[in-house]
Amino acid sequence: MAKEQKASTKTLKGFRDMSPRDAIARKTVIDQIWSSARQSGFEPIDTPLLEYSETLLGTGNQETDKEVYLFRDHGDRNVGLRFDLTVPFSRYVADNLGTLVMPFKRFQVGNSYRGEKPQRGRYREFCQADFDIVGADSLSADVEVISQIAFSLGSIVPGNCTIYVNNRQILSFLIRSTLSGLDPLSESKILVAIDKLAKIGADAVVDIMLKVDGVEKAQAESLLDLLTSRSASGDLDWERLLSLASSDETITKEINRLKNTVSLISELNQSDKIKFKADLSIARGLGYYTGVVFETFLDDHPGFGSISSGGRYNGLVSRFSKQEVPGVGGSIGVDRLLAAIDLVQSAEQVQARSGVFIAIADQQARSYGFLILRQLRQMGSLSDIDLKEGKLAQQFKYADRRHFRKVVILGENEMATESFTIKDLETGEELKSVPLADLKSHVS
Repeated sequence: MAKEQKASTKTLKGFRDMSPRDAIARKTVIDQIWSSARQSGFEPIDTPLLEYSETLLGTGNQETDKEVYLFRDHGDRNVGLRFDLTVPFSRYVADNLGTLVMPFKRFQVGNSYRGEKPQRGRYREFCQADFDIVGADSLSADVEVISQIAFSLGSIVPGNCTIYVNNRQILSFLIRSTLSGLDPLSESKILVAIDKLAKIGADAVVDIMLKVDGVEKAQAESLLDLLTSRSASGDLDWERLLSLASSDETITKEINRLKNTVSLISELNQSDKIKFKADLSIARGLGYYTGVVFETFLDDHPGFGSISSGGRYNGLVSRFSKQEVPGVGGSIGVDRLLAAIDLVQSAEQVQARSGVFIAIADQQARSYGFLILRQLRQMGSLSDIDLKEGKLAQQFKYADRRHFRKVVILGENEMATESFTIKDLETGEELKSVPLADLKSHVS
C-alpha cells in the first residue's frame, strides 16, 4: 500500500507563524498604542485588506508598485493586498467626506503586505499602527502626529531612539539645485536612492544615482555632502540652508516650518528615551509625500532600520475626490518594534512569569478546582487548570513551561477543609492550608 504523502508545513518566505509568546507580546504593544491613541483623541477605523488594484498602484513609486501582491479574484476583478494603511485610508476619507468632522484624527492597527526582501524584523506580512490627521495643513497638525508617535513609543521602545525630521519640498529643492535638468521620474529615482542611505551607505547610494541619466559623480557626492553636513554643534546648519534658498520664498517658508516643527516637538517631548533632529537626508521613498517626513531609529542599533516613519501627503485624497483634503500621518511598525525588543532584551525578560495554574492532586477535587478557577477568572487573574489528569510532577512541569507564576494544589484534604496549597514558582515559597476566603490576597 502506497504511503500517504503529507502536506508540507513550510510557510511562505516572508510570512510566519506567531508563537503564544510572540502573540502576547504583540497584543501588549498594540494595547499600549491603542490606549495612547484614544487618550489623545484619535478615532479608530478599519479598512479592507483587499483593494482594487487601481486604488493601490501609482501611489507610492515604481519599486512599491512591483511589491504589491496583485491577482484576479473570483469575480475576475483586478485586486491587490494593501501595502500600507495610508492609501486605503485616503480612499476611506474620499468616500466619507460628507460625514467626517474635519480635522479628522484617525488611528488604525492592521496587517499590510509587500513582496520585498525579508530581513530581521521586516516581513512580507507585517503589522502597523497608524496615526493620521486629515483636513488641516498646518504646523500644529504635523506636531500633533509626530508628538503622538513619540508619546506612544515612549513607554514601549527598548532603549533610546531618535526621530529624524525633514521636509520633502526642501529635499526636492536641493536635488533640483544640485542635479540640474532632472525630469520628475528621474527625481523620484534620486529620492528612492537617498531613502536607502541609512541601509546601504553613501557609496552605494552614489552608485544608484549614477544610473540616472545626466547625473555625474561629482554632483551626486556634492548632493550627499549637502544633505549630511552638520554645524559645529552637530545640528542642521539652518543659516546655510536659508542662504541656499534665499531666492525662493516657498522653500524659505518650508525651512522655517521645519525648524519650528522640530523645536516645538522637542519642547513637548516628555520621554527621556526620545530625541528629535532635523536631517536633510530623510527622504521616505513613497511618492505621495509632499511636506514633512520623518524616520525613527534606535540609537544603539542604527543598522536595524526604522521602527516608525511618516509624513505629509496633501495630494493623496484628491486621487479619489475632486475635493482637496490635506493629510499628515505616521506609522509605528509593530513587528519591527517587537523585533527590536527581542534584539535588546532576552526571551526571559520579555516573557515574565504571571498567572495561576491549578494542579489537581486527587481527581475527587477536580470540581472544587473548577470552582476556584471560576473565582480566579472573575477576579481578572490569568488562570488555567490541569486538563490531562496526569501526575502532579507532570502538572508542575507544564505550569513551569507555560511561565505561570503560582500553582494552586488541590487534593482531598483541601476540598474537605475549603482551603488550598499554593506555591510560587519564582521564589519556591509554599503555603499550605490557606483558607479559600484568602484566595484573592495570595494571587494578586
